Amino acid sequence: MSARLCRAFAFALALALGAAPWAATPAGAQVRWRDLVVTMGGSVERYSGNFSAVNVPFTDSAEHVVAVVGEMGVRGAALLAESRTRSFELSFDGGMRQAAAFGFRRQDYSPREWVGNASGRYTQSTGSWGTLLAQAGVRSRAVRDRPLSTIFLQPGYTNVQGSVGVLTRSFDGVTFDAQVDLESADYKTLELLPQLDLLDRTSSGIEAGVRWGGSSTMRFYGGFRWTDYSNAGTLDPEDPFRRDHTARVGLEWAYEGDVVAQVGVHGTVNRSNSNRPEYDAVSARAVLTAPLPHEMSLNVYALLTAKSYVHETDFPFLVPGEEADNASIAYLQVSRPVAVNLDAAFRLGWTRAETYFGSAYYRRVGASLQFNYRPRGF
Repeated sequence: MSARLCRAFAFALALALGAAPWAATPAGAQVRWRDLVVTMGGSVERYSGNFSAVNVPFTDSAEHVVAVVGEMGVRGAALLAESRTRSFELSFDGGMRQAAAFGFRRQDYSPREWVGNASGRYTQSTGSWGTLLAQAGVRSRAVRDRPLSTIFLQPGYTNVQGSVGVLTRSFDGVTFDAQVDLESADYKTLELLPQLDLLDRTSSGIEAGVRWGGSSTMRFYGGFRWTDYSNAGTLDPEDPFRRDHTARVGLEWAYEGDVVAQVGVHGTVNRSNSNRPEYDAVSARAVLTAPLPHEMSLNVYALLTAKSYVHETDFPFLVPGEEADNASIAYLQVSRPVAVNLDAAFRLGWTRAETYFGSAYYRRVGASLQFNYRPRGF
């Protein structure tokens, strides 16, 4: 794991552990694990698209690529402190993926990804009218031997985020929520891709929602985000750096019983002082968890997005890593216990995301087998 990634992961752990003493009274300060999972697995993935369109002297390209991937990781959540009115929880997730990719024209690649994130969540009851929530975390990834074309793998980055929110009690069956957040993202440049610095950004946002219902609930929400790209120019001397304003509105339905289901739709409008990144998008999202015979369970996830750019530009290039924005993703997973504290999961997945060019897409299909081990006592 890279030193930078290790430092970021350690910082989040230290932040969470350091905050625990004031997060609750000493009487509730006993650490209690909620979950700990060790994961190992592998997958086969196929990527297809007109990647030859982005063939420039330093970029290897292809129309079809196959990748064989092995991965391992660990995730968990621990309640570090708790009292009657407040609690502090730490969650973390980290791991490594090693791939062997075949089908490039100039050479094959063996990219390796190190990923990690950690966050602390603090909740405080405010009496009879609601709950305050605060969260801070860091997320980072490092990639070695990344293909220069955008067929797969986002570039490395470090992201630090914090938020404060409020959730009210029910007023005649209706609850209200609101949140403000701050975020900073720093992308790791490559020797042949210095333009990754263009993705460095700081942003702030606000979101508010209203929810009603019982076991079946509806939530309507809206939000706004301000984003500054300090390294991305606009070619306008009076307004030299890119600034985006993004508005979002959505509606979600959720049901909890023997079957857990969520369905939602939201619209996004992104406007900027730079014409290239202005777009409108509509996304539909569905999540389903259901029991199956023979101790099996089914998980289905789908996020389908339609995106259109406001302006046609002569050079509609995306910065590597930006192509993952507004992607469409779907997977179906069946899992089953196979031994004490060990379960196996088989997943079929599909992704559709942009290439280097706006409105030009590639597709990914894959199958994976994963084993999840929970040590005794967790």
